[in-house]
Amino acid sequence: MEETLVTPPTFKLDFAKKVQYVEWSPYEWSQYLICIGLGEEIIIATVKFQEDDDVVEDIIYTPLRTFHHDTRIHAIAWSPESSLSVVPKIISFCVAGADYKIRLYNSDLGETNTYAVLEGHTDYVNSIAYDPEGELLASVSDDHTCKLWPIKEGQNCILTFYLTSPGMNVSWHSEETGKLLVAEKNGVIRMYNVRSQQAIMSVDAGSIPLSTADWGPNPLKVACIASGELIVWDMSKPSRPIETRTLHIEGGTMMKFSPSNEYLIASIGRPDNFLKITNLKNKQAVLCGRVRLFGGLTWHQRLPIVCAGSDRQLCFWKINNK
Repeated sequence: MEETLVTPPTFKLDFAKKVQYVEWSPYEWSQYLICIGLGEEIIIATVKFQEDDDVVEDIIYTPLRTFHHDTRIHAIAWSPESSLSVVPKIISFCVAGADYKIRLYNSDLGETNTYAVLEGHTDYVNSIAYDPEGELLASVSDDHTCKLWPIKEGQNCILTFYLTSPGMNVSWHSEETGKLLVAEKNGVIRMYNVRSQQAIMSVDAGSIPLSTADWGPNPLKVACIASGELIVWDMSKPSRPIETRTLHIEGGTMMKFSPSNEYLIASIGRPDNFLKITNLKNKQAVLCGRVRLFGGLTWHQRLPIVCAGSDRQLCFWKINNK
């Protein structure tokens, strides 16, 4: 078996506890905000980079506020309303915990902090996502449901899609309001129209278990990892995948498209918790890194930098994609 060349992280940040989950804000206007889940606390911080002629030279980490969280963190999502450039400031995000509940946090980083709990799932929540307007939250769970919550109108679920297996990932269409992607463990990925409450399209990975999926910044591209294989579809021609390749022979843990480059995919999987960056355009492996104990995977909104939780560290890799 050939030796894999492992690239060390470009930057590291150390923490007192294990990083359970990390999520950068995916929006241009709040791209510096990062949410880090550690034990029973959540740190909201900014991460900025000193850039000089496209060279990223240094990392500047500034913690802003720590919030309490009662239980182990399974997923984090940022609201599009979050912004540090408005007055008062708005920090708005939600967290899915090991007690099957979703907690909504809203803060102005001053005196005003509100907190709400969404209850209704009966098993682990694997993925949560705000719609692009910040009005609806979607969640998928091991309880074989996808639920929609009108987060500004109370804490009650308004719509449930019943799935045929555990829901592993949920994502909203970046441009078309009300279109939702739900990926199931049995390999089926469905698009729903929330307004008509109907499934409008589906694709099937053809292998199980599907462990992770994502909808690309180009909404025609959808990808998943099922039984260790990366499978990519062009949704304008969904009958067969445009790419199938073995990435993680014992299964993928998480996979994300780069928000700034529709051809770059980051994934972490077993064995050995390898981080792999794959370029779909030239079909090449761009980078291979490694994390110790996996604690989330997230891309910077604008820069070719990927971040992963690795035991008590956050590791950042700058991707050279020239």
